[in-house]
Formats: sequence, C-alpha cells, structure tokens
Amino acid sequence: MKTSVVKRVVALTLAGLIILGTLGYFFSVVGSAAEDSEVKIGDFKVSYKIIAEDTNDKIIENKEKVSIDVTLKPEGAAPALAAANTVTMDTNKGGFSKGNSAEKLEIEVDGSNYIVHLRAVTYQPSNSTKGKLAFSIKDGTKDLLNGPMIIDISECETSSSGDNKPGGDDNKDPEPSLPANMTYTIQKVYRSNGAVTYDPADNTKNDPSINRGSYVDAMVQFSISGVKKADIIENSVPKVNVIVDRGSFRFQSSTDSAIKIERVQETDAGVICHVSLKGLNYTGSGNSLAFTVQSKENKEDMTYIYEQFSSEVSSCVPYTPSPSTDEDDDPDYSKMEMATPYVIVSNYSYGGQVTAGDTFPLSLTFFNTSRNIDVMNMMITITMPDAFMLTSSSNTFYVDQLDTEQSVTQTVQVTAKANAAPQSHNIEVSMKYQYIDDHLVSRRDNSTQETISIPVVQIDRFQVTGVEVSQEIYLNEESYLTVNFVNKGRSDVYNLSAEISGNIQNPGQQQNLGNLSSGSTGTADFYITPDGEGVCSGEVTITYEDTNMEEKTATIQWSTNAVDPMAGMDFNPGMDMPGMMEDPGMMEEETKSPTPFIIGGVVLAAAVAAFLIRRKILKKRSEEADAAL
Repeated sequence: MKTSVVKRVVALTLAGLIILGTLGYFFSVVGSAAEDSEVKIGDFKVSYKIIAEDTNDKIIENKEKVSIDVTLKPEGAAPALAAANTVTMDTNKGGFSKGNSAEKLEIEVDGSNYIVHLRAVTYQPSNSTKGKLAFSIKDGTKDLLNGPMIIDISECETSSSGDNKPGGDDNKDPEPSLPANMTYTIQKVYRSNGAVTYDPADNTKNDPSINRGSYVDAMVQFSISGVKKADIIENSVPKVNVIVDRGSFRFQSSTDSAIKIERVQETDAGVICHVSLKGLNYTGSGNSLAFTVQSKENKEDMTYIYEQFSSEVSSCVPYTPSPSTDEDDDPDYSKMEMATPYVIVSNYSYGGQVTAGDTFPLSLTFFNTSRNIDVMNMMITITMPDAFMLTSSSNTFYVDQLDTEQSVTQTVQVTAKANAAPQSHNIEVSMKYQYIDDHLVSRRDNSTQETISIPVVQIDRFQVTGVEVSQEIYLNEESYLTVNFVNKGRSDVYNLSAEISGNIQNPGQQQNLGNLSSGSTGTADFYITPDGEGVCSGEVTITYEDTNMEEKTATIQWSTNAVDPMAGMDFNPGMDMPGMMEDPGMMEEETKSPTPFIIGGVVLAAAVAAFLIRRKILKKRSEEADAAL
C-alpha cells in the first residue's frame, strides 16, 4: 500500500512537470518573452527579449513587425543613460527599422540597468543586415554609445528565400553581394523638393527609405594599402579624384562639387580615407553605392592610385514598374551617362588698347570644367575676322591632355589691319577633344565653341587748318572770324564745340558743332569787336570726343590790327581859308554877313566827304589784303 502511494505521488509529480514544461513552451511561442544569455558589447552586458506580434511561430520573417526589449547592464566606464535620451534605429547596420509614429522607442531606467523598449519595429533586412538589430542612443546630437549598438538576433529569418515555413525552397542559393571593401553612413535622405525624410538628429524624420529620385548625403570610409597620406592629399589640395561612376547612384552636374575628402588617417599598411558625398541621386536600380579613386597625375616618380569601391545600401527601395502599364514614361536612371566635360575660354588678354595697324599678343586660357574627367587629344582652332590676321603662326593648336579643373594658355601674334573699322571685332575659338567615359567604358568625342571680342580704335587725325580774319578791324565795329578744321582719321569724332578768347569785347563765345564724320571738313564762325586800338589777338579752342569717347582739344592762335577810323581826321576851318585872319576888318565884316556861315557849311560838307572817301579806301585795301590770303 505504501509502495502504491509512493508510485502515485511520483507519477503525479512527473505529470505536473510535463504539463508545466508544455505550458512554458506554449507561452514562449505565442508571446511571452524568452531571455537570451547575456553578451558583452562595449561597456555593457546585453540581453534581449522578443515579443512576436504578427506570427504564431518564433521566427521573425521579412517585413514582420515585432517588439524587442534590450537590457543594458553597465560595466566599468559605461556611459550613464536617462529616460529622456533619444533612441533611433540604425538601418545602415541592422535589419530593423521604425517607419511610422505608432512605433515607440524609449528607455526605462531600472536601478543601475537600462531597458530599451523597441515597440512595433519592422524587420526588413538587406543581405548584410540580416539577423542584426542596431540602434543608437543620443543626448541631443551627442552619441552616447559612440556608434550603434549592434545585437545578433537569433530568431530572425536569414535564409535567402525569405520563407522558412514548410514548403519553402530552403536550398536556394543566397543572393550575390558586392565585396564589402568600404563602409558608409547615411547622414540625410531627402526628396527632390527638399523635404527631408531621414535625419539621425531629428526624431520626426526617421524614414530612411531611399526611393528612385531621392537624394542622399553619405559619409564613406575606405582603405588603400601601400600608399601614404601625401599620395591622397597634400597641403589641403586633393591629389586624387573621387568619381561616382558605377552602381545605383549618380551625381547631378550641379552637385559634383559636393565630393570632399574630409580626413585621411595614415597607418603602417596604408591610409584610411573619410569622404563625404552630398546630393547623391538614387537611380532606382539596384542598391549599390560604387565609386572610383584615381590619381590626377600619372608620373614615374609618383605612386599611381586606381581603386574601385562598392557597398550595398540597405535602405534602397528598387523601382518596379507597374504591371498595368505597358510603358514607363519615367527615365531609366541606371542607364544615365556620365556628365560631359566642357572646355571653355576662361580668360583672354590682348595687351590693352588695340590701334589699327598695330600687332599685339593675344593670350587665350582654356579650362577643363569637369571635376572628374580628363580631356585629351584636343584641337584648338582660331578663326579671325576680316579686320585681323595672324602673324607668324597657324590658327590651329594641339593639346595632348588637359586634366580635371586644369588650364592651359596659348599665345598668338595678331595684327589689326590699317583699315579696320573702329569697333569690336569677334574672334571664334573652337575646341574638339576626347574623353573616357568609364561608366560606358568607351572613348567619346565632344566639341565646344566660344566667341571673344576685341575693340579696335583708329589713330586720331583731327586737325584745325587755319583762321580767316581781316588784317585790320575797326574800333566799335563787329568783324568776322572763321576757323577751319578737318577730320583726316578713319573714325568719326563726336560732340564738337568751339570757344573763342582774346582781347575782344565779347570773349567766351561758344558754338556746338555736332559730329564730324571721317574725311569731312567744317568751320566755326565768330563775330569779334576789339576792346582797344592796336594788336587784337586770342585763340580758338575746339573740344571733341574720339571713337573711345575720350575728350580731346585742339587750339589755334589768331591775331589782327585794331584801328580807329577817326585817327588823323581833326578839322580846323581857318586852316582851309588862307588870308581870312590877316584882315580883322574883313573878319568883323564877315561876322555881320551870312556868307561866312555858307562857307563854313561847305567846308564841313567837304570834311565829311573826305572822311567817307578815306573810309572807303581803307575798306578796299582790307578786302584786297583778304583776297591776297
């Protein structure tokens, strides 16, 4: 009896244990958390619990949403965390992401331990992030963990088929992956309208998905063995080109300048380069970021570098055309060619003013605008206008190679013909060259053409030829003075004006004479009145502007004699009648008779007549003298 009781007790105990074990297994499958063993990561001992939400098994499949609690037990100098700190998913390192506002990421402080609650996060990994959970903890912009916390999650599905359920093809080969010869960090994702969708420093911008047409700012890190820092950059000047020429991303032509070598670390084996790429455009095809690092120069005494790097970008969402449409109007960015390099005339000089008939040096500087592509086998052709001709040289030049963002200068001697019109003349400069398109692996041709202008001026040959004025002019009378001038040059002169000065009663007279065309003559006329007897002189000043709108002056002296027409014409009636004063009686008689008055009138009339005759004679002499000129 006692034996049977003992047997029953043992049987019931075993049955209870079996039931408890079964219940424990059941609860672990449908939703209770199973705590893994702790692992040491950095300054923490880390363990986690999984709560499945969309499945009845324990496997976390692609696109499945789950909740995870991660316990961080600090050790040594582990940083202190707080519930107010920000938790962000790092999809560059892990396969879990947070995609909408319903998902919560928060920290619970439990004594000296920290529990990170990751609620309703989605598992959507790439090949390199399968089975990994990565998150960062920040205090503002400061990363408290000095990088993401990366945890291996054993419950995650990691097969290439994406389905571990019965009936799935578990024997399918894994998807091929690019060689992991570099690392990258996505710093920002934004659309073409500038709207930012992902920014690690902003909790409200937490969607790292990169769709076709999206733009990305990234920091890449790669190593090059067998070289020194001076081979990469020296005195802040890069000695290599970083060319985004392959893979799923392209640089638009306006953002090529966003490639920047931020830092180079030298090691015993080589160097580690940190390069920022801003404004990368995702083509929508594939998920690889690839580029080439190439030395700008290839010299025997220098280490030449040609390395290609690539990495998968887990956040890329490849574009798939809708099956309902026969054609896709959107361009296929994956077939986009590289930006064409252009050669321009960046500067030219001709030694200052060019005068017709002169020979001058014309220097042309050609600049390769591309930051990534060298041009080679370049032919330069200079086409002159009729006003110019090349002296002692051909109009064609050859340049073997013009490196990226480099210049070359060519100088030729040019003669401006003597009959060249005083204006700007256009010179045509054309460049034909080749370049290597690494994306299409081909040699391509291109050409550019530019026009430069050179102004020509003619020699100023404006002259004042003479002055016309009488040899004698009279006091208190206006006389006529004429100045003659001629434009012997090949260009017009403009805005002529003339001004007279001298010892005359009306100095400062001015005349506006307008413009004078090439080969024409003109005059400036003045009325002058002397202000005293004797020599009357002065000058006429003509002001004008040449073809360069530079103001110039020309002067000429003039001189004549000013006379008083009444000089030497004093009249005394007694002198014209001899004997009249010898007989006083007669004079007395005469005073009593009207005869003396009659005689006086006759004498006065004779004096007036003599004055008029003398004046006429003087005027005639002056006219004869003018005619003799």
